[in-house]
Amino acid sequence: MPTDTLRLGADLTVTTLCDAAGTFPEPLEEAFPDAGNTGRWPMHVHCHLVRTPTRTVLVDAGIGPVWAPAGGWFGRPGRLPEELAALGVGPEEITDVILTHLHPDHIGWVVADEDDPKPYFANARHVVQGAELKWLRESGEEWDELYESHVKPLVDAQLLVEVAGAATLDERLDLVLAPGHTPGHQCLLVDAPDRPLLITGDAFVHRGQMTTASLAYRYEEGTDDAAKTRKRLLSVAAERGVLLAPCHLDEGVVLVESASEDSFRTTAMARCPNSVA
Repeated sequence: MPTDTLRLGADLTVTTLCDAAGTFPEPLEEAFPDAGNTGRWPMHVHCHLVRTPTRTVLVDAGIGPVWAPAGGWFGRPGRLPEELAALGVGPEEITDVILTHLHPDHIGWVVADEDDPKPYFANARHVVQGAELKWLRESGEEWDELYESHVKPLVDAQLLVEVAGAATLDERLDLVLAPGHTPGHQCLLVDAPDRPLLITGDAFVHRGQMTTASLAYRYEEGTDDAAKTRKRLLSVAAERGVLLAPCHLDEGVVLVESASEDSFRTTAMARCPNSVA
């Protein structure tokens, strides 16, 4: 079941949806070579549903069905359609899909049927940074299949919208450029009057990166940029009381406090009830 819905205003809610929960395929010492930790580590794959008076917005589209590229990598398919159905939300009701980046575990459900590769969220504009699309197109043969199976159907249906840098979706939703994990990685700021919330995609992949901003991840395209992005987001969150909603932690929502220049303390405000098997 989804985590508890966080109400940020009378008519503004954010719900964390757990598409999958499992174990990362590589041990910590390979994924985070400078962390000093070893062994396997749990990973969740979260999507986020944001509802305003006029929009029903999905941030990221998870692992996808069993045939999708991330299903084999992660070892299990996703369950986003069931998570949405539990909230009474059908795919046709989604007005926007914000893709934080184009890694396969974030776009898996944009197409649900391998034999009929049409957009699953057929009424939604799918918003991505132009720099991210350029990176995917220029990254070589290993990404060609992903483009053909999951991005081209959006292009063909005229549902893919490219933006450049910061952008406003409506009066309460803003895109924030957060490069490093990938060149065009972006976050979504839910600008609630009482307590803003930033959905952070893969700016933070492991809990350790939320306490030590400089902790590098093996699969970052730009290590220095990723560290700068983490420090900036954590510092702003600590200074302004912005809640953070990461994708791959069991914490659905996190409150951040500053401990030192590069070190932070976090408090879980909501946890995912799905266990890692």
